[in-house]
Amino acid sequence: MPDPSVLSANCAPYPGGTTVCSAQVPSFDGSPLDVDVTLPMAGTGSRHPLIVLMHGFGNNKHEWQSTSDEADVADKYHWNSHWFAKHGYYVLTYTARGFKDNGPTASYQPATPAGTAPNCLPPGGSACLPSGTIRVKNKDVEIRDTQWLAALTARAFTDINRDQVAVSGGSYGGGESWLQAAEQAARPYWADFPELPRLRLQVAVPKYPWTDLAYSLLPNGHGPDLYSSSQGAPDTLGVGNPIGVAKTSYINGLYALGTTNGVFDEGSPGPQTNGPEPYTAWLNRMAAGEPYSAPGRVDDPVVGQLRTSFSGWHSAYYQPGWRIGKAAGREPAVYSISGWTDDLFPAVESFRMYNYLKSLDPRWPVAVAVGDLGHSRAQNPPAVWQAVNAQAWRFLQDHITGSHPQWTSVTSFPTVCGGNPTTAGQIFAPTPESLARGRLTVDYNGTAVLAPTAGASDPNGPAADAVAGVNPVPGGDGCRTSPGPVPPDGYSAVSAPLPAAQTFVGIGYAQAEYTAVPPLSTAVLAARVWDVKPDGTAVLVSRGVYRFDFNGYDATTGTVRVPLYGNHWAFPQGDRIRLDLVQVDQPTFRAPNPGVTSPLELSGTRLVLPVRETGETTVR
Repeated sequence: MPDPSVLSANCAPYPGGTTVCSAQVPSFDGSPLDVDVTLPMAGTGSRHPLIVLMHGFGNNKHEWQSTSDEADVADKYHWNSHWFAKHGYYVLTYTARGFKDNGPTASYQPATPAGTAPNCLPPGGSACLPSGTIRVKNKDVEIRDTQWLAALTARAFTDINRDQVAVSGGSYGGGESWLQAAEQAARPYWADFPELPRLRLQVAVPKYPWTDLAYSLLPNGHGPDLYSSSQGAPDTLGVGNPIGVAKTSYINGLYALGTTNGVFDEGSPGPQTNGPEPYTAWLNRMAAGEPYSAPGRVDDPVVGQLRTSFSGWHSAYYQPGWRIGKAAGREPAVYSISGWTDDLFPAVESFRMYNYLKSLDPRWPVAVAVGDLGHSRAQNPPAVWQAVNAQAWRFLQDHITGSHPQWTSVTSFPTVCGGNPTTAGQIFAPTPESLARGRLTVDYNGTAVLAPTAGASDPNGPAADAVAGVNPVPGGDGCRTSPGPVPPDGYSAVSAPLPAAQTFVGIGYAQAEYTAVPPLSTAVLAARVWDVKPDGTAVLVSRGVYRFDFNGYDATTGTVRVPLYGNHWAFPQGDRIRLDLVQVDQPTFRAPNPGVTSPLELSGTRLVLPVRETGETTVR
């Protein structure tokens, strides 16, 4: 075990009144990690909570550090190292295993030094061969790194209150925040590290997180209901639903970012217990495409390896710890923040966990906030982030002294294109489903035959993509507009003008009767929903995708529901709603392999949206 005093040996003052101690510390397996500890400011008491702030993919320990409370005035506003130190917290930030420390990226971040062990890639950080490689938050690796460092920090600074520990982070750090809560519920880390101090995680605040990594990167559209769409049910290792459609633009972008700012693991035998995880081989297998399974739901071996790993070792939804924790009286408090317009980790990533934990205990202290937040296409309006962070802070302070049963709610903020969105229109509900009070059904009753290449030449695909799409509306990244009609090989229909204003809030779905031509093994149905203004401008409201797998998952004829990502969106009276259906929606989703993809015959098309207004409304 490293001498914990290394964490307190190199401390220096920084602008804004904080003191930060920097060190490179061997983790539980000896891999060097680049660590900063921000000390609580003077006059904040004699015993102090500890919070671990974890960075996003491709970033480093500086992401949540700041020399002021305001930081970026949005996501980091009153949610950064300065804010927590001023309120008496120790703040642990570190560069995750496998990533370099390229230094601060914003003027408000303190320029703390990077660790530079001889086996680390320049310019320093935690990309330290051979074991310091990206494991994408494997619970046996990065999750243990955080627990190890937090315990060493508590040993180095004896005025830390070991029963008052919190974790938070965005995206990559959000996925870990959920996993840390699952691990705390399941099995306290000191079973693995009996020589370390025992800490009690009370609160997790994940921001724009995943909870089912395989589903978020490869959504399939399946699930027992729209609000828990997943690879499978809890405790199933993701088995139960087919592998979905790869989010090509995001996956390729993340892989490029990881190889630029770090180094992926390519199949090390440990320390993870689920076997080697060869990330490049997995990426190449998914890029090769269908078929992913054989008749009888038999996974391709590489696909099965990825599915098992991403669910059982990388995703909070599948952890048995939630049930174990409930039985043992361990229910960590969680405040999860997701984005309606986040095309990487949509709102369902928080909703599925909220509903699952509430099914275990209606008073499990879990709350959700959702708005126009997170990854692109989100606009991330400062006013909404400031309101959400204030709510998260109150939740954290309520539970940091001891997580306790609580009736909680889901908070939703509307998406407003352009301008300067405010918090007007914020609503609360006891469940994600009950954000809506009524339903809007658009009966298009159209028919179409979608060939395996339907949509390949559609200009709306590139225009609507979160990564590659160009936003022509000033002031809002989330406001993708349609460049023109869908080509004749796709399906597109526009409703009559709405007779009254309707506020879409929730997930919703597109529906059709379908027939597929056997014996081909797969098909894809991608949906886009647009708000068509009186002047003809069409603004993207939501999207979704469903992958058929006819090797035992889907019948070749029936009714399909394509779950949308959802939104909180006001349709004014007189606007019309357009629905596009294609098999190829590039570059957002990987195009299906034509040789194994069935044409789809569609009829009875409709769109069903949960709305805030009471009652049932149907338009055609």
